[in-house]
Amino acid sequence: MAETIGFEMALKNESMQELILFSHINRQGSLSAAAQLLGISRSSVSKQLAALEKKIGSRLFNRTTRKIMLTDVGRKVLQEAHNVELALQRIEHISEDSRSVVAGELTVSCPSAQGRIHIAPLITEFLTRYPNVTVNLQLEDRFVDMVAENIDVSIRVGYLPDSTLIARKLGDVSWVLCATPTYIENAPPLNKPSDLLNHRCLFYRSAKVTMNTWSFVNDEGEGEENVTVSGPFSVNDPGVLISAALNHAGVLLIDKGLLGDTIVEGKLIPLLASYQSVGGLPTYVVYPEREFIPAKTRALVDFLLEKVPSTFHRE
Repeated sequence: MAETIGFEMALKNESMQELILFSHINRQGSLSAAAQLLGISRSSVSKQLAALEKKIGSRLFNRTTRKIMLTDVGRKVLQEAHNVELALQRIEHISEDSRSVVAGELTVSCPSAQGRIHIAPLITEFLTRYPNVTVNLQLEDRFVDMVAENIDVSIRVGYLPDSTLIARKLGDVSWVLCATPTYIENAPPLNKPSDLLNHRCLFYRSAKVTMNTWSFVNDEGEGEENVTVSGPFSVNDPGVLISAALNHAGVLLIDKGLLGDTIVEGKLIPLLASYQSVGGLPTYVVYPEREFIPAKTRALVDFLLEKVPSTFHRE
């Protein structure tokens, strides 16, 4: 029993390289021929074989001056060596397929509003182009640990901290100050940024960030003004903020790309036409750094770079 346990423990610690070397020796019929095939010295082959035999606790070959023959233990070990070789070949094929065949499941994370308005429609188009791919889209307004949570691709808005992730820029968020005509008709004048202090403002607020300091410059890009606004309603969902603005609840500073056709249709109107909002944020598609990027990941990244919404303005 103790010998069996010792044999199993030794096998658990075997080097795959030694097993494959052993298989080559048997296939070539001599240590010298195996050494020549592998481009190493005969003494190195002999040392590795001896190390393997020591771990197993038994000779694998009976050697004479003319030939080598497998022992009973050697025949059993040879079968396992073949299994290791086959497994490595299968892994290599899987690796090759993952780099060349666009197929499999992708998990994608994205901020909620951008995901609903921009990314979800693009994903459906992507799936039409690549029917062998399935996508699990996670809409979450939080920082996602891509490695720990097995996220393949993430869409991130804002400046990225240094990390091992690979980031490709999609564009920049363009902000617009707006409200409904009904709200403006019944509100105080709004001719300069400081006038916002007299208005009901709607802004994004979460447990970690409050976005109620709004910055503007004039048309010449000069004279930056920062205004810390207040109002009756804040929420951690841009979509809900837009709904509140459409219901005449106040003035909103928002990513223009999230507004759809509301401005074109006159439901919301741009304000402070002689000023520009400061602080547009970059948008990135991000994926973990790997030696070999799966074809499905590369395909989605390239697709997003190709189909990025026109509301993102490239530099």
